[in-house]
Amino acid sequence: MASRSEQGCLAAILFAVVCGLVQTASGVVVAAVLPQQTPDTTTPAADDRVGTKVIVTVAGAALRTPEAIVWKAYLGETFTVSLTNGEWLWINEKGGWLWDRETVSFDTAVEEFSRRVQADPSAENFHLRGIAFLAHKHFDKAIADFSDSLKKRPGQAGVLNNRGQAWYLKEDYASSIDDLNAAIKADPKHFLAYNNRALCYIAAEQFDDALPDLNVAIQLHKEYPEALNNRGVVHSKAGNYAAAVKDFSAALNIDNNYIDAYGNRAFAHRQLGNDELAINDLKTAMIKDPGDFQPANDLAWMYATSQTESIRNPEEAVRLATAACTLSQYEDWNALDTLAATHAANGDFDKAKQWVTTALQKAPAAQKEQITEHQQLILAGKPVVP
Repeated sequence: MASRSEQGCLAAILFAVVCGLVQTASGVVVAAVLPQQTPDTTTPAADDRVGTKVIVTVAGAALRTPEAIVWKAYLGETFTVSLTNGEWLWINEKGGWLWDRETVSFDTAVEEFSRRVQADPSAENFHLRGIAFLAHKHFDKAIADFSDSLKKRPGQAGVLNNRGQAWYLKEDYASSIDDLNAAIKADPKHFLAYNNRALCYIAAEQFDDALPDLNVAIQLHKEYPEALNNRGVVHSKAGNYAAAVKDFSAALNIDNNYIDAYGNRAFAHRQLGNDELAINDLKTAMIKDPGDFQPANDLAWMYATSQTESIRNPEEAVRLATAACTLSQYEDWNALDTLAATHAANGDFDKAKQWVTTALQKAPAAQKEQITEHQQLILAGKPVVP
């Protein structure tokens, strides 16, 4: 139905950077030799790690190519393994190799860290298990582990930031802000905490409070794509689309695989009347991450609802919207509403009625009024217009 920024669905990595490395028995971390092959020339043997997810357990873990470090991972960042080469995991979304000893399997992370907690109930192990619970969306258990970590070692900015994230994901923004305030007090240069506090303000539509925090986060860490993306969203919410495009572009200059920034920039381009640029961004996002339904959904919405004859393409809109629903397993209300709009644009109002009714059933309360308006247009035999 709409792009991420229009819906206010913001993408940002919230995991904290903390000190400490996973060590070998000798106390020294020794990395394996980096593969010299590129993914195009690597032909790995069958490896059950391919296609699985891993959680980063070392703050700043480097994703590398033979030529450069392409990304420094956040503690707790989750990736899908595309290829392997011995101890190295190819992370396609970042375009780099990640050392497997700086990760833990997503599926077994809680079990692994529970064993560590039982053997050594330290502040670090409670923190790591909390991150695993957070990755699995067990927010109350994550909060409990972060709290136990803080009892053993009070004032840890990284743990306070992560507990703040858990409160944020529970939509308890007041508790989240309390923890993030404490994180910033403990470490005034904690750029992640500034970004995350801004997310709370954005969720509460306090955009004037969000902007200064994002400015500080970017000043502290100039190559911080999530903060640039989020500042772009704030500019979009204020109607300053030119500034928004500048920030989304800056985020993409740092991370050209940042799918949300493409979607958000496409929305801003549309508001500026630059439909072709918006289409290019959405097509690029679809190529870079074929498994993400949102770019296909956004492009389908454009093709179905555009009032520009050269842009409007109802048949392609139906194809894209169907693909988006398939990727989201017909569970996302936004994609279902888009599918209804595309069928209406194509003149098939029976299917449009079916899907707008399903969208209305699945939509959160805040969105039901807008979808009801779409339903009324469809029942009247009219296309959905933005």
